[in-house]
Amino acid sequence: MFKRAILSMAMLVVLSTANAKPNVVSIDYCADQYVLKLADPDQVLAVSRGADKDYSYMRTAVGSHHKVRATREEVFTLEPEVIIRQWGGGANAESAFSAFGANVVTLGNANNFEDIIENIRLVASALKQTARGEALIRNLRARLSALPENNEVRALYVTPGGVTAGDKTMIHAIIAAAGARNITAEEGKSYYPPLSAEALLLEPPEFVVAGFFQSRDQDVNHWSAVHHPALTKVIADRPHISLPPDLISCSAWFGVEAAELIAAAIAENDR
Repeated sequence: MFKRAILSMAMLVVLSTANAKPNVVSIDYCADQYVLKLADPDQVLAVSRGADKDYSYMRTAVGSHHKVRATREEVFTLEPEVIIRQWGGGANAESAFSAFGANVVTLGNANNFEDIIENIRLVASALKQTARGEALIRNLRARLSALPENNEVRALYVTPGGVTAGDKTMIHAIIAAAGARNITAEEGKSYYPPLSAEALLLEPPEFVVAGFFQSRDQDVNHWSAVHHPALTKVIADRPHISLPPDLISCSAWFGVEAAELIAAAIAENDR
């Protein structure tokens, strides 16, 4: 009887350990978004120092969470079981941090919403939060399905630094999800090419999607041609929307909110 009781207690301990959710540290602000959304608060040992900045969508969830730099010295004093990262820690982060026994999970480079769904599942699995991850995915898919399929508006993405966005970028996926046509992608350009000031003046776009103009950090781009009075006037005179930086600084589920804002602004302009 006594032996059976001991065995039962041992099995309960094993089961409890197997079902326990691991603690976690995120080491850059894009990783913070997924951790703060998917983890239980008591799972989170620390987030990055960018977690509460204006470009962090989940900044209001940071609360009193400890903040760390992406160094082994700071991270491993916390003894995390899981480390989530996008770029934090540098090129050798996986080998450097896993050497101390942590499960290092690196988010994929997401250029579309299906990539984001993969990242949600990756983090949710590592944190043993599969149900929460799948609920987030269902919500994301439903919101994407509710967006207009095609409104034929040709849109141009503009940033304070004088670059635009072509194919193979999350910005392109957001514009496409809003039902609009991305001018830069239609020109056969990919990634983030420089914005042609001449083209903008000679052929103003039907609609402008402005990114990061609301950020506190954009003043470093005061030298950019985009700030020339002639270009400023072109952008101001065209139907446009200025996206909040927290919606586009990281590729994550909240990109759908940016698409919703674009679609709503286009619809409002068409009235």
